[in-house]
Amino acid sequence: MFKNKKAWFSQSVSRRVCDLWVAEGGMITNLFTADYIFSEDASNPDTQRIYQSLDYVENRITVFHASYLSACEKSKNKRAVSMGHFVLPPAHVQKDIKAEFGCFIWEKEDCLTTKEVPCDRLTLVKGKKNKDLQQTCGSKTSERGMTCCNLQQYPVNNMVTGYVFIDEMKKYSGELHDFTPGDARYSVYRAHCEKYILPSGKNRRDRIHTN
Repeated sequence: MFKNKKAWFSQSVSRRVCDLWVAEGGMITNLFTADYIFSEDASNPDTQRIYQSLDYVENRITVFHASYLSACEKSKNKRAVSMGHFVLPPAHVQKDIKAEFGCFIWEKEDCLTTKEVPCDRLTLVKGKKNKDLQQTCGSKTSERGMTCCNLQQYPVNNMVTGYVFIDEMKKYSGELHDFTPGDARYSVYRAHCEKYILPSGKNRRDRIHTN
């Protein structure tokens, strides 16, 4: 999977992980020629220098947590491990994300073996502590409360759940048109669960929602 790919590793990354990259056909190179940048500690000086660089500020480079490689090693289907789940933000950004949503994917040992839970099976019971729900939705919720969590014990901070891999996408051959929210009888809503945004009624407008 990593054959002929070049990567730079922070000093915070263990030798075992670096050896794993090489064993899979990857090459270790300098920061300027690397295809991938891996670190395990956003506060490490070498990683901090990346965050302070112009390339990072202008979104030309991305830092990934090196546990992505370990996750690929454990997974039977390496392509099923989405690299986007392992984006490593700066330390001060991590603090804000964790305060709002809970831990990152590399901080949970069991997060790669989770199963989907139907929305209607997850409810918030007023005045009752539900430990399972707390583990699912993180340690904190918004003032409105969290109406639905798509995945059990799965962090929802720096990632988008429900990725569709490019190999699974169907080719569209029809005519393309620009989409403008509010036009052509469509509106756009954002919600955790489909059941909360589609009101009943024959005359309702069509709605497109994002998760």
